[in-house]
Amino acid sequence: MHIIQLNSYITLNGGSETVMANLTGLLEENGHEVLNIGYKSVKEDKLMDNYFSLGPEKQKLSTFFTEKKTVDLIIEKIKQNNTGLVICHNVYHKYPITELLHAIKERTKAKLVIIFHDYKAVCPRCNLFNGKRICTDCSDGKFVNVIRHRCRYNSLVQSTVLAIDSYYNNAIRDAYSYPDLFISPSYFLAKQFGKMGFKYPIKVIHNPFNTSAFTRRKSHSKKQQAVLYAGRFSVDKGIALYLDLAKKFIDIKFLIAGAGDVEDEVRKADRELANVEYLGSLNREQLFNTFDKVDYLILPSIWYENNPNIIIEAMSFGLPVIGSNLGGIPELIGEGRGFLFDPLKPESLPDLMKSLESLTPQAYQEVSERSMAFAQTLSYENYYRQLSAIIPELELKPILQ
Repeated sequence: MHIIQLNSYITLNGGSETVMANLTGLLEENGHEVLNIGYKSVKEDKLMDNYFSLGPEKQKLSTFFTEKKTVDLIIEKIKQNNTGLVICHNVYHKYPITELLHAIKERTKAKLVIIFHDYKAVCPRCNLFNGKRICTDCSDGKFVNVIRHRCRYNSLVQSTVLAIDSYYNNAIRDAYSYPDLFISPSYFLAKQFGKMGFKYPIKVIHNPFNTSAFTRRKSHSKKQQAVLYAGRFSVDKGIALYLDLAKKFIDIKFLIAGAGDVEDEVRKADRELANVEYLGSLNREQLFNTFDKVDYLILPSIWYENNPNIIIEAMSFGLPVIGSNLGGIPELIGEGRGFLFDPLKPESLPDLMKSLESLTPQAYQEVSERSMAFAQTLSYENYYRQLSAIIPELELKPILQ
């Protein structure tokens, strides 16, 4: 089957792009031809395979609502490639989502699927976080609350734009009435959407993970008195909790990898705290080398994470994870596959760290092995089996236009 994937970017910027790239490999392994369509980031130049670029990224107010030229180009590509399946990832803001989804549904015969990576369908800000706390005030289409809280950079203008965007695409145009199928990478996201008024059914399949590409395993079994934070630097990721923890456990090395909005705070901690080291952004080999130098990956998010790739990468390596008990994280590291704490209780993480000091090498190894075993269940093979069960067309010949 000929398949087109749409996303804001065809550069490997983050989680949704990584999933899209992994899904490309998975579908090609099963005999399908995949074309990935999106914009090139101005910050990232690493491109996914089999891409068609719509040009350098742009964001202007009109693209929230209409951009006929881009939509017509995508429809032309769908028809030219005899496409039987269109998979949409993040297709908002840089695309006019209603216009795009309506055109695919009405002007082609391709099956239309959306894979959710965030909460945009129920939250104008996308992450159920208003800048200070977890927030579900926009439930049941009450998008005016994004203006009230000034969720977008504390800006009245930008927050108003997001509210108008959601009212137009959700309430007036009902953009999500067009797809044939919705997929969530976590049970939490699917359940949360329902709680907040999303009226369409959602299937759940954890994101695909190329287990065959991750052959390294943790070699150091003895405690190394070191931990790692890896990912985006932002308030909602809980980087402040991690830095506060470093001040309380001065005998433990706190490594930090990544980049983001609060990078200045990370660099300041690197300068001022002897046990904090900022590593910059790491490639996969560098990340795995760092995994081997630490006892735990810590993900102290204070928002509802969906299905963090960094957790799955650590689990595949056999590195135990300490994570917030929010969002989709417990689905990954619950049931003895890692360690959970409550980020809304100030002493929860320090208390957990203290308790782990007495963890025996045998108990540590058992957690490591359980995490590796779970990561194997997210293999391409298992994902494709589940995907084919809900998209039977994957086993059929291409649909003629």
